[in-house]
Amino acid sequence: MGNTQKKEYDTTENPAIKHADWMSFLPDGKSLRDLSIPGTNNSLQFSGGDAFQCQSWSLKKQYEAGIRFVNIPLKHSNHKVVVLSENRHLFFDAVFKDTIDFLRQHSKEIILIHAYEAHSKTRELHGAMVRCIVDAGISWFWVATYIPTLGQARGKIIMLQDFLHPMNGIFYKNLKVAENKHIPTVFDIGKKWASIERNLTEAQKREGDKMYLTFSAGSSLGAYPYTVAREMNYNLYKFLDHRKKEKNRWGIIAMDFPGSFLVQLIINNN
Repeated sequence: MGNTQKKEYDTTENPAIKHADWMSFLPDGKSLRDLSIPGTNNSLQFSGGDAFQCQSWSLKKQYEAGIRFVNIPLKHSNHKVVVLSENRHLFFDAVFKDTIDFLRQHSKEIILIHAYEAHSKTRELHGAMVRCIVDAGISWFWVATYIPTLGQARGKIIMLQDFLHPMNGIFYKNLKVAENKHIPTVFDIGKKWASIERNLTEAQKREGDKMYLTFSAGSSLGAYPYTVAREMNYNLYKFLDHRKKEKNRWGIIAMDFPGSFLVQLIINNN
């Protein structure tokens, strides 16, 4: 994979440019569903070799670069919520700590977190997640189930939840999600891009109150994450750059190895 830093694709440790406060320039009355939000897929998968690594920026550096959506698979182990990654000692409460530390310094920003049980849904994990939220401080979280305006949710974490709990934010199933992250071989990357383009076009022309989430990432043992990201991010940059004369509503775009200027291109649509 190596260390490569391009405008759309970055496997180095440090983003070329930062957008730590981009939400602060947007009006309070703007709804989150009307934003274009850069995000990451498998946001804490920093290691594991070429076949598994999905990101090169730490969580703090992702936030500083302008990332506002993170996607984190979890498991329940020994009464703890553990992040499913090659780092087996990364606990979910550390994610909240890093996120809250960022929000203390950038109080007009909002972070959306989709945290989900990777293999099966158990009550044990859900209960442990609620305890993590309470321990972190419930005042840091958006607890209503409707999509807020920026003014309503500044300085907060919004959980996109897969299970019903009155304290855990917006239901993930209520989003219009284009996921399909399994790409059998590198020869299937073109099909994946076609599905991404369809969802982005639908988000752009959206009517109604749906919030859109498009995963541009994908992988398999026949198509490693960095190989897919290199082509997807290039296509995504071209797609967005071609339409940059107008502000478009793209929803959330979750990427592997995004480049800083691709992140900026998404932000500039707001």
